[in-house]
Amino acid sequence: MTDKKAQDLKRAEENQKKQSKETMSFNRFLLFRYVVAFLFFLNIYWLVLLIFVHQWTLFFPVVLILAILPVIWEHFKKLHDTSNKLPLSKAYFWLQLVVNVGLLVICATPLFTSFYPFMSAKGKTLIIALLAVGILLCLYMERRINQIENDRDRYLKRMQEYNDAIDR
Repeated sequence: MTDKKAQDLKRAEENQKKQSKETMSFNRFLLFRYVVAFLFFLNIYWLVLLIFVHQWTLFFPVVLILAILPVIWEHFKKLHDTSNKLPLSKAYFWLQLVVNVGLLVICATPLFTSFYPFMSAKGKTLIIALLAVGILLCLYMERRINQIENDRDRYLKRMQEYNDAIDR
């Protein structure tokens, strides 16, 4: 009986180490999940406002929302997938970046009212600020993806130190 308990204890300890390593790996992508959630809800909000004014430009937030769904799935899978590749995230952040730059250009044209009919001329500053924040976030996320895919991120070093410590 003692031998069985020792085996169970060892198995439980191994499972705990494995789960701990998976959690550390999953946390490596935590910032991506927050940024994706921010962009998802920002696009949802934009879509809802365009629906209420029956504007044809609602196509743009719909496309962005549909494009982000596979990215959400990609991040969900990271709990058990320890690879450092984020191909869907990379593609989405480029798409969001291009759309935001295009929308920033549109802010200087009369088309502004087609894309943001719910905003007055005073609200244009808020839209420009949100687009600029979105552009900066997308650029930063692309940089982080590049660092992670090339194993040059700071979190990897901490992860390796932690793995070494629990494997002793």
